[in-house]
Amino acid sequence: HFNKVGRLPLKIFGEGRDRANLEALAGPTIEFLGWVDEAQRRALFARCRAFLFPGAEDFGITPLEAMAAGRPVLAYAAGGALETVIEGVTGRFFRQQTAAAIAAAVAASRGDIYEPLTIRRHAEGFRREVFLERMHAAIGAMLEDQR
Repeated sequence: HFNKVGRLPLKIFGEGRDRANLEALAGPTIEFLGWVDEAQRRALFARCRAFLFPGAEDFGITPLEAMAAGRPVLAYAAGGALETVIEGVTGRFFRQQTAAAIAAAVAASRGDIYEPLTIRRHAEGFRREVFLERMHAAIGAMLEDQR
């Protein structure tokens, strides 16, 4: 299905048990990169039009890494993506984990306009320092309430 969406290139990084099967199904515009280090990931995010996140994870750090690079995320509407992706602002959701649903989301997103600075600022709200600051404030407020 992906190869039918305007023959767009797709770079897949990471390893998984289905890689061999997926490679056998992939057309000429799909490239499997395997494991990539952090510098390679940053370079891929810097050059991509969008990041495709088809899985359901409790949190999912890679969508935030893509958003930190100012790139929109096309994500399966489940798990942590529901907390990190803002529909129409930092990306778009698809509701089924099927090739057809993903291809439809990619095709629909081609007309979307995203503001990279807005996406980056949103991702900054999930930085470790921000999390720790909020956690300390919440704990401080709880301790203050105990007095």
